[in-house]
Amino acid sequence: MRAKSEFEIPYTGLSIGRHAFDFRLDGAFFSEFEPNDFSDADLQVFAELDRFESMMHFDVHVTGTVRSDCDRCSAPVTLPIEHRVRYVVKFGERTYRNDDDILVLGPAEHLLDVREFLYESTVLGLPLRRTHEEDEDCDPQVLQYLTGSVVDAPLEVHEETDPRWAALRGLSSSPDEEREQGIEEEQQDE
Repeated sequence: MRAKSEFEIPYTGLSIGRHAFDFRLDGAFFSEFEPNDFSDADLQVFAELDRFESMMHFDVHVTGTVRSDCDRCSAPVTLPIEHRVRYVVKFGERTYRNDDDILVLGPAEHLLDVREFLYESTVLGLPLRRTHEEDEDCDPQVLQYLTGSVVDAPLEVHEETDPRWAALRGLSSSPDEEREQGIEEEQQDE
């Protein structure tokens, strides 16, 4: 577990203007968050805190890779991340986070804990679909199962057809198939 102070910025001592920060994120950093979507990570974060009189902008640029499970085969997959996002921090009467994702810091605060911002920036940078780039990289047994090419046990085939199912099967037929089926039935009746 890493020290919390590593991700705290003492903003009250900073002058008005821009201030640069670098953070390194690994699997230990993400183990503190729920849900934990990563088994490992190697990320570099370049951040800039732009301090104004009544607010701050916290710009985050995350680059690197995370290791997660493939959505297709559940095998580990390494995913590249490159994401930029801006957070707004205002000064107010009390500390809270509103619905617009704006953090408001009260007068008693003097440290900006950026862990949640770094976590969110990484999660937002993940691709929606976490899969191997090529199907060949996926677990071949899982792919065989998903494509139906693996048969665990032969299915029993019953020659007798329940008349209720036969009637229902006719409902999904196309008009041409119905006409042909009607002609066949007429020929059998004769």
